[in-house]
Amino acid sequence: MLFITSLTFSISETNVKLISTKRKTINLSFPRKNKNVILNMQGNSNDDEKQKLGPEKVFFEGPPSKVELIIPFFSILTVIGIIPFITTLLRQFWVTYKITNRRISVDSGFQGKNRAEIVYRDIKKIKYIKRLGGEAADVVLVLKDNAQLELRSLPNWEENVEFIKTNCGPDVECS
Repeated sequence: MLFITSLTFSISETNVKLISTKRKTINLSFPRKNKNVILNMQGNSNDDEKQKLGPEKVFFEGPPSKVELIIPFFSILTVIGIIPFITTLLRQFWVTYKITNRRISVDSGFQGKNRAEIVYRDIKKIKYIKRLGGEAADVVLVLKDNAQLELRSLPNWEENVEFIKTNCGPDVECS
């Protein structure tokens, strides 16, 4: 978003030139035959590089770690252990994590009909707990409005948490 605090106009028959105090120049061209407006923006500051949006690149996409199936599988020997095994098995089919350079999304529910998406600037704190000797981890992302997004049994959790930290601001706590 560009806020222009003071303007200088240079008007001719076909061009209007706006100059802001931030040394950004906007040229509007009005061709006589076409009714299209051509917008050219030039800037000298380093902020322009940060504002450019590149393509969204997927860093990780996939289901929860299969390691979470080990303990419930062995608990099938008891009647009570069938329920935890079924719930972890269904989570493998119904939950998909997607971590990109712009956002984190979690698709869940039958056929992935529920989706939760957050952007990195909303994250206030990252918490994690290791599972099964560090093979996977439960990662909780606390947002600025104190809402939480839980990534249960996240595979490659060390790489994924490090990627999330690099995309968040420096004020994000991690524990």
